[in-house]
Amino acid sequence: MYHNAISIYKGFSYLIIVISSFALKASAQCIEKDFLTKTSIIDKNTTLTGAEKLEQFYSLKNLFNRCKFQPDSIYSAILLKIDYYEVYCNKNFDIGIAMANEAVRINTNNKGGSKYLTTKAYYHLAAYYYQFSLFDKALKYFDSTIITANSFPDTTNYIIQSRLYKAYIYFQIGDYQKAIEESTSGIYTSLQKKDSTHFLELLTQRAQSLYYENNFKDAFTDVNTMIKIAEKNNALYELASALKIKAIIFQKNQQFKASDSLFKKAIAIRIKTGDFEQVSRDYIDYGNFYIDTLHYFERAKFCYLQTINHAKKINDSSLLAKANTNLAELYLRKKDFLSSFKYIHKAFAYLNTLVDNIYQNPMSSDLCKTGINETIIVLINNKIEALLNIFITKKDNNALKACMQTCFIMDTLINKMRNGQTGNQSKLYWRNYTKDFYSNAIRASFLANNPDAAFYFMEKSRAVLLNDKLNELNAASYLSKTDAAKQEDYEIRIIELQQKMSVLPDTSKQYHDLQLRLLNTKNDYEQFIKSLEQKYPVYYQYKYADNVPTLKALQLYLTKNNQNFVHYFFADTATYILAITANNTKFIKLTQNEFNKDELTGFIKLCSDKKALNNNYHSFALLSNSIYKKIFQPLQLPEGRVVICTENTVIPFEALCADKTGKHFLLNDYSFSYAYAAGFLMKQFNNPPAKGNFIGFAPVSFNKTLGVVDLKNAASALNASASFYNNDKLFTYSNASRRNFFTYAPSYSVVSIFSHAYADTTDNEPVLFMQDSLIHLSELQSLNNPATKLVLLSACQTNVGKNATGEGIYSLARGFASAGIPSVAATLWKADEETIYAISEKFNEYLAEGMNKDEALQKAKSDFIQANSSEKMLPYYWANMILIGNADTVNLNVSSGNSNNKYLWLTAIIIIILPAGFLFFKMKHR
Repeated sequence: MYHNAISIYKGFSYLIIVISSFALKASAQCIEKDFLTKTSIIDKNTTLTGAEKLEQFYSLKNLFNRCKFQPDSIYSAILLKIDYYEVYCNKNFDIGIAMANEAVRINTNNKGGSKYLTTKAYYHLAAYYYQFSLFDKALKYFDSTIITANSFPDTTNYIIQSRLYKAYIYFQIGDYQKAIEESTSGIYTSLQKKDSTHFLELLTQRAQSLYYENNFKDAFTDVNTMIKIAEKNNALYELASALKIKAIIFQKNQQFKASDSLFKKAIAIRIKTGDFEQVSRDYIDYGNFYIDTLHYFERAKFCYLQTINHAKKINDSSLLAKANTNLAELYLRKKDFLSSFKYIHKAFAYLNTLVDNIYQNPMSSDLCKTGINETIIVLINNKIEALLNIFITKKDNNALKACMQTCFIMDTLINKMRNGQTGNQSKLYWRNYTKDFYSNAIRASFLANNPDAAFYFMEKSRAVLLNDKLNELNAASYLSKTDAAKQEDYEIRIIELQQKMSVLPDTSKQYHDLQLRLLNTKNDYEQFIKSLEQKYPVYYQYKYADNVPTLKALQLYLTKNNQNFVHYFFADTATYILAITANNTKFIKLTQNEFNKDELTGFIKLCSDKKALNNNYHSFALLSNSIYKKIFQPLQLPEGRVVICTENTVIPFEALCADKTGKHFLLNDYSFSYAYAAGFLMKQFNNPPAKGNFIGFAPVSFNKTLGVVDLKNAASALNASASFYNNDKLFTYSNASRRNFFTYAPSYSVVSIFSHAYADTTDNEPVLFMQDSLIHLSELQSLNNPATKLVLLSACQTNVGKNATGEGIYSLARGFASAGIPSVAATLWKADEETIYAISEKFNEYLAEGMNKDEALQKAKSDFIQANSSEKMLPYYWANMILIGNADTVNLNVSSGNSNNKYLWLTAIIIIILPAGFLFFKMKHR
């Protein structure tokens, strides 16, 4: 009886729908405002199914067209309803996208267009592209949603949702810094609107992203806030997320028992929500916990199989690919390579990139279509490792050949992923994450006896972000003056806001106000950069240039400059050395037993400690000679100019000893310089002509708030260095100010700074002291198109900073390099004041005479040793300063240089005295 009543009711409702539809088609009058009312009535009718509503909206659309009204905001409202129900009911995204695009066109081209409906249409487009993992398009339309919504007060919810989705996207593509920024912006908006649901979702995403950036402290704070709110509101999904993130943080802190318990609790709560997608992801993280920390392979396998079971329920191919990728890695670690390949094959199949056998690879373009993310990076690296091991165990040359091909595909994917990221911290994360890949690629190149490939991968393994920054500087030269000035203004504003925030507690209101301003400025700057990329195609081309010099091109460069070049790559279990001369290459591998890279740390520790070096000189000599015999002597390089390229550890090679007594240093035979990469060394810097030859800064005494001691001899030392140049400018005492530095320094060929500096290997930003205030590393970017060819930093620890895997040391020296200055002379430890001044004076004398920079520094050091007592022979004194970058001569103005001055004065005397003498002789004769 009950079921019959329902059937009668449904039949009656359908009859009403048919009659309404007929009336709408046959008898409705063409009164435009009625269409908006009817749209609302249909949408709110709870008795209609989605398909029935869609039919009604199509009827409205057809009637609107028959009435021959001009498409307007009312018409676009109907289109957006059709767009929504086509996707919701029929999964017909093509029609949905077409309708939404038409709604955008109508509302943006007509004066009476609705900003609200434009916002809604943009949001629909963004959400649809997100569904297809077309993240570039999705981000574009989410940005359009936010920009349009900001001018219309009733669309705050669209802003929050767009921020949340953008955070999701950036997290998925590995741009964790941008995910944090978008989450934080959304959190501010949700707090203003008192939207607790979105607040928790955004907090979840921020906590995850903070974890991946190794910011465990702030991630933990967010997690505890989430747990407190989620428990209060009985928000099970968010509570499970918070517990899982907390478990991962405990895992990182090696609190394994607590981590295990939290994983189990999080999954139990998540299962109650019925969200199979997220349950699948939770099991992946739980499996990773077992395999990475506890090495419980069977438990990890159980978790990955649970992921597969839940992912199959929702037919989620990306999760199935991820689970199979992790199973492949599990069997790889167990040395079961055939089983590993079985799961690699399955993972490729779920990514719609099926291959026939282990030697084949999908096209990189096909992999890019799936959206480059961690799963693909791990999958390809697993395949590289498996192929390498098959070659080693079975001597299968096809496996090695396939391995090399896979390495180049992986490199292409990494390039594309990096270019899609905007956050520098995110790029640094992935530089560290891909270190294992480059180790495998160089190992494969060694096994294949392929120095060309090894050189390529060594170059790609380091200083990539520095190269990107220099590309941006070169690209900026193609902008108009107005746009270039606007870009510079954005960069300065961002740096200033960051500096203001750095001195405030992160819990203060002022900090949060500045943070919001910073996020908005960054967002505006990002939109501005995107407009430049469209407006100036050449700018885009130069900005994303990724040209790696070939080995042959480097050899031509070395021939021209009479130099040799050595690449050092320190992997976890081996050291690879590629020595390159004009005509030959030597490729060497040292196992960990043959050479332990920790010896370099011990060496630099002794060099930088005067007391330890003096008391343990014999031990130093033995260690120095041992390192020389292992990593330099086998290269058999001819005496002369040598460029050293290492990664995170820089040692003064001139302090290595060719004998066990510590008397014959390599300084006697070689002039060393250092490079971030061969590409940096060979780069053509577009420096403008200099207005002067030499500019110097010597504060001598400092503002009391800076808390540093006076440098009483700095002014006289600076004057001595400047005496070898013409067209010089000196700033001492209060004139050696921050403002004068940024105003005048970029116009001179040689910039010399006699001051204090501070740096360490933590997250603290290196700083340079001027008389009145500090110059931070990040602020060096504001040096506007410098003419400078060399910066000489006669201060402490100017090549010290935080190590970033694949990028090197974030030091003041690197800061000047990233500003577009090709050469920097910097220090490795705290400087002895008397020594640094003496070497700097001689260095400048030889530079002014036209010597190459590396040879000038070598001679200055040799002169210092010869002119001083035996104690000053200790490398602590003279090995501190090194030259980084281009080592060629500094081209000064014709009138500069001490020797040039002598000749000019002699010429002047001859020109004046000879005619005068001739006249005197003539008058006397008369």
